[in-house]
Amino acid sequence: MTVLDLKSATLAALIWNTSLFLLSSETSLGVSAEITKRDVPKGNLKGLPNGIGMNKKKIGPNANGGGIRKGIFKKKDPKPVKGMKPIPVKPKIKGEKKPPTIDQIILAKAAAKNPGITLGNVKGQRMSRKQMLEKRKESMKNLSKTELKTLMDETNLRKRKTKGVIRKRESTLAQILFPGVAPDEYTEGEELQIMVDLVDSSKTNIPFEYYRLPVCQLKNVVKGRRKRKNLGEKLMGKSHVQVSPYTLNVNENVSCRKVCDIDLSGGEVNSLKRMIRRQYAINLSLDGLPVYMYDTNGNAFRGTPVGSKLSSEATNELQFFYHNHLRFTVLYNKDEAYEGSHRIVGFRVKPISIKHAEDGSTCGNKKVINHKDTLLELTGDLNARHLKVMHSYEVEWELTNKEWADRWDVYLRGRPDESLAHHMSIINSFMVVVFLGSVLSVILIKALRKDIAVYNDLSGDADDEDETGWKLIHGDVFRPPTNCPMLLAVLVGTGAQLVVAVLCTLLLGLTNLLNPMQKGQALSNIVILYVFSGTVSGYVSARLFKFCGGKNWKINTFYTAAAFPGVLLSMFIMLNIFLALYGSAMAVSIWTIIAIFLLWTCISTPLVCIGSFMGYKGQPIHVPTRTNQIARVIPTQQPMLASPFTSFIIGGMPFSTVCIEIYFIMGAVWMHQYYYLMGYLFGGCILLAITCALLSTVLCYMRLCAEDHRWWWKSFFDSATSGFWLFMYSVWYLCTKLSLVGFLPVTVYLTYMCMVSVAFGLFCGAIGFMTAFLFTKTIYSAVKID
Repeated sequence: MTVLDLKSATLAALIWNTSLFLLSSETSLGVSAEITKRDVPKGNLKGLPNGIGMNKKKIGPNANGGGIRKGIFKKKDPKPVKGMKPIPVKPKIKGEKKPPTIDQIILAKAAAKNPGITLGNVKGQRMSRKQMLEKRKESMKNLSKTELKTLMDETNLRKRKTKGVIRKRESTLAQILFPGVAPDEYTEGEELQIMVDLVDSSKTNIPFEYYRLPVCQLKNVVKGRRKRKNLGEKLMGKSHVQVSPYTLNVNENVSCRKVCDIDLSGGEVNSLKRMIRRQYAINLSLDGLPVYMYDTNGNAFRGTPVGSKLSSEATNELQFFYHNHLRFTVLYNKDEAYEGSHRIVGFRVKPISIKHAEDGSTCGNKKVINHKDTLLELTGDLNARHLKVMHSYEVEWELTNKEWADRWDVYLRGRPDESLAHHMSIINSFMVVVFLGSVLSVILIKALRKDIAVYNDLSGDADDEDETGWKLIHGDVFRPPTNCPMLLAVLVGTGAQLVVAVLCTLLLGLTNLLNPMQKGQALSNIVILYVFSGTVSGYVSARLFKFCGGKNWKINTFYTAAAFPGVLLSMFIMLNIFLALYGSAMAVSIWTIIAIFLLWTCISTPLVCIGSFMGYKGQPIHVPTRTNQIARVIPTQQPMLASPFTSFIIGGMPFSTVCIEIYFIMGAVWMHQYYYLMGYLFGGCILLAITCALLSTVLCYMRLCAEDHRWWWKSFFDSATSGFWLFMYSVWYLCTKLSLVGFLPVTVYLTYMCMVSVAFGLFCGAIGFMTAFLFTKTIYSAVKID
């Protein structure tokens, strides 16, 4: 195989992969665009809560339907709860059938309307799958839109109950989102407290604290009632969960209860208008369950909006109405195993705007509703008089048959199944790996075997020297780079540390030790794993710097420990200053910054020093050839291999293997959607690493055949430029998918994505360089060098 054939094959691979990447992206983006339009009404869909509120009375069945799980394999009966008498469990009747699901009930109704249509195999007859699908379509023709939508929602939700490529299918969504969590039991009349989180919006990624708004303030709040947050939640600005001014008692309805009266100034009115225009919503929770409300399509989304805006028919101007009354509906069921127990399975809200009368007559036993004559409109400007607002709420308790393990289904109901997009992502990545693996197999089996046989044969003909020029540079192939060898060692060592941290994080996610739905805990685990893997970066950097002939090992160790974390911490502190001046709740406290600094200086840096010491004290890396004293002159290279622009183009191939998964991850981070398929993510990362390794190996062999011994930096940048493609992809995502308003929200988004892109580039670059180094060492050790 000639070098020209290899170049043609690589160019064909790039063109083929680009077309497949565009096709896969259109498919996934089409599915996700439909998700965004249907399931994120005006940016009010939020992610799941950072944690589950756990009550000290954890009894009863868990998410699996059995007793509390004690250990890994054993299950024990629930212990008796004080104040509750256990009821003997009814024995199962032989032949007892489970109640039908919603889709079975709907299809049965359709079959009743059309008696001639059967929905399954008739006794004595056997239909093929195609015939059953045709009959199913016929039975669905007479369904109403509501019944058809319910059927589709149930079908998509059932498909969602999967763990990805590696995990098995689960019976409930709670097993996927919060494995091992048991329900809390509440007694009749027990007082419950509604918790309030940040006030945020998808129009801007700058949240605010609830009690910094012109709302009812609590007096004599017990500090212990404020939930303690971990490091990741503090970094995300999620450390402000507090007790709300709304209280309720179990199974006690409240018609209308006054909270407080507030006088809004002109500045506060304008501030509320600005928040309504940017679609801010208040995040409340009860029993760890976030509050939700329904949109016009019947889909549930998290939070309750601060207000609403309407266009006036007379003046064609926007009118802003403030939601000062909340109607809470608490769904609960009763556990048959205990008498008087109540389990909360739903927490719904309906915001209402009403201008209460001064005497309070509008807040009585009658139900408060939205009426055009009683809406509370925010009027006035900075010079206007104060606007008096009375806050109130009401509570309704509703008994339901919904199981506790299914109480999270409402948040995912109505969204189509994205499993096809994830499968296409895995297939795309797998095809790229297969193609690059085939090219590398041809190189190893045909070209290299022939070259090595010729070199080792003393009677080899010298006519084949033009096709096997990689041996001609055996005296210079391991010559250390003349440009910044210390910087290369630092970058490769940092990338190796990121590889170890990412792989450990994904393995913890696959084993349920890390829950991706609890984003704060996941971020804390990633930071801790990165800190404790500092030994890897120090060892790899020291070994490579020693091989390059470096003497100043102290400076190399310092740069390895301080370069990447120092840059990220500096960017984070500068961004935090602007957020603090703006008054955003995302700004972290000085104590959190001190904690990060202590993790860096007291744990990460000593571990890097230990790894660096081990690397320098170890034996030097053995290579099969000796380096000449005088460097060989590099012949004129073709533009395809000599131009730095080639590395930027090649870097798009590894990025294309994970672009679809990155799309869903960015939706979970920036659009408050849900991502819990760790199996797909783990498979995508493995295929990404294999793609980087194969691509760097092929390109390194092409450069060696062209007698170019300066492969060091080029092998690193061939894969590291994937970070550039990720940043450009984030800019496209900002322009097409996000609706951020203002300079600061865009700056926050681009700053964080720049950090992620740099880390992604170091991850890919380290894998590519180490694989190219191992490949070069392997092929030169297989030939006899004089």
